[in-house]
Amino acid sequence: MILCDAWLQSRFSMGLSAVIALDAARAAPKKERGGFMIAKYFKDYDKRIIKKKKPTAKGPAKKGKAAAGGALDTKLLKESLSGIIPSFLKIDAVKIIDSAGFSPDGVDLAAYREHYPQIIDIMGGYVPYELIHGMFHVVQNLDKDSLVEMLGKIATAKKLNMYAAEQEEDEARTGIPSFVIAASSKYQFIELKNDIINYYLSKNVEYRHELDILMIVNKGIVVKNWREKRSFIALETKEDTFLWFFILMNEYLDVKKVLDIDFRKYVKKEIRYNEY
Repeated sequence: MILCDAWLQSRFSMGLSAVIALDAARAAPKKERGGFMIAKYFKDYDKRIIKKKKPTAKGPAKKGKAAAGGALDTKLLKESLSGIIPSFLKIDAVKIIDSAGFSPDGVDLAAYREHYPQIIDIMGGYVPYELIHGMFHVVQNLDKDSLVEMLGKIATAKKLNMYAAEQEEDEARTGIPSFVIAASSKYQFIELKNDIINYYLSKNVEYRHELDILMIVNKGIVVKNWREKRSFIALETKEDTFLWFFILMNEYLDVKKVLDIDFRKYVKKEIRYNEY
């Protein structure tokens, strides 16, 4: 897909965490391109989540190098994202667990439904799989090594509830969407897209265990193309990157899951009580 215009239309329809379509359009007047009203809010959004490095003894950093010379701060990211996700969700650095006891590492933030205010205390420091709507992975510099590491973490995390569900339930198992936010990268998008596909082919990773959206700050995004298997769309969105990440991310998060929690499955004690 060749991006030949700054104005895009996101025409996503959600099934079970599945994006059906992503198309480019050229119908808007010039002054409206880039989502003018929304784009204004997301202009310089990187300054809200990138913590600048302190100047060294050699002198201050060169002008325009703030993002490249800074680190993506997870706490600032959490605070920023909390205001642009659906109000029925909360986002935090929480541990996720399923009823089989599987709790993946490498998830930096999770968007979850706080159905029970004390759910983390009730679950001993965890949030159950059924309440999770999205998983976020933070990468400071996206290169070949960190890409492989991150794709592995996502594939593992997406196995949540895989071993807990019955066979018929597993076939209809709703995957949790994954979002990657990278502070910087020297990757060219053609190479990045090919490396992602080659990783999944070489590791024989299931389609439902693939990443959903990858964003590189002020550079662009890579989106899973649900119309075709083993397919991704890379968009060089530059200064509009946060704008489109916000729109596409919420196409996933705004779907209200109907999974109920069966707390009986989370009770692992085998005790026989006196019955009268």
